Amino acid sequence: MSGDDPWVMYYVVRSGVPFSLERAMAAAGAAAVECVERFGPFDEWHDRPRKVALRADEGEFAQIQEQEPCATEQEEALNPFTDAPRPQEEQPDEREPAMTYVIQPGVMRTAGKAMAQAGHAALMCVEELEPAHRERFAEWREAGRPGELLTDGWERLRTDPEAVTVSDAGHTQVAPGTETVIALVPSSRGSRRP
Repeated sequence: MSGDDPWVMYYVVRSGVPFSLERAMAAAGAAAVECVERFGPFDEWHDRPRKVALRADEGEFAQIQEQEPCATEQEEALNPFTDAPRPQEEQPDEREPAMTYVIQPGVMRTAGKAMAQAGHAALMCVEELEPAHRERFAEWREAGRPGELLTDGWERLRTDPEAVTVSDAGHTQVAPGTETVIALVPSSRGSRRP
């Protein structure tokens, strides 16, 4: 992808295929980790780890896959956070290890921002907490790097010793230092629900 800043991780998602915010954030976190592990470490990018979400139709999506080094997690669509309710998705196995993402109430305005923050959170979680939880991260990778989203429990989970909290740099939608997303070490789905 071209642009003024050569150090941007792009999330390119297929338009026209609706999916939930939970799947968007899980896919973004998984893709960020996969991309850094396959193509990284991106030392220059790590100083200011920008992520941008873009839409692409089927042809554009295929062209990007052919021309750019990429990690493909899901061929899905990006829809605004405020879109109408999504169709019901297949329920995952509750025993499956999932990274848990928690959104700070009242902060996210778009799905693209939520995806970028999930990517930051997933990378922070891997970098900071994997050494103490190697087996759980290995199981998470083996399961396909799944994630689950919680929209409550922020105060309780932000102090969890298995949590990292993203503080936004303030370049786009929120003030600098605003806490946006928590990521927690992978565990069985639902284990962190209140």
